[in-house]
Amino acid sequence: MDKQKFMSLEPGKRDRILNSAMKEFRYGYNKASTDTIAKEAGISKGLLYHYFDTKEELYAFLVSYAADLMQKEYFDMMDLGQRDILEGFWQACLLKRDITEHYPFLYDFIYGIYVYKSDIPNVEISEIYAKSQQTIEEDLFNRFDTQLLRADVDPKRALAVISWTMNGFFDAFKNGVLVENHNYDQFLEELRNYLDILRLCFYKK
Repeated sequence: MDKQKFMSLEPGKRDRILNSAMKEFRYGYNKASTDTIAKEAGISKGLLYHYFDTKEELYAFLVSYAADLMQKEYFDMMDLGQRDILEGFWQACLLKRDITEHYPFLYDFIYGIYVYKSDIPNVEISEIYAKSQQTIEEDLFNRFDTQLLRADVDPKRALAVISWTMNGFFDAFKNGVLVENHNYDQFLEELRNYLDILRLCFYKK
């Protein structure tokens, strides 16, 4: 594969291929069809294989691309001096929302990496994103000032509940449950409401 050749494509064409591939691979590697990816991207299958020698190579590139994108966007956007984890999650959710506007199937694809892990042809591929996500989570949690929490709250469990709530919130938003027509102002209002509830539950007065 010539990664540089693919990345030098006109951005619109490159993103059509990436979005088509993310959409098709979201239900796992085995079920995905390169015929469908090429058709949805508006290119020939031969051209797809001009950039990627095999289906496995395309999938591995997609996993690496998702991992690099998340890390770059996270560290570019996050206020590294932020010690309040709820404000950190506020920033992280805004980041997720912005990325989804550009890559609608990115998080479905990422979810599929874990759900359909058993059919990934090379175990090293599945570890690429896991290591990237671990780096992000460690940065977010390591900067958290646990002194903000009430004395009777276990920090580790509080972090778990906050993380689960934020992931669930974003999934609900993505599936159109919490916000009508992905309205951005409504998204911000609902996100702040959930963060305020978590603050009341876990933080000192």
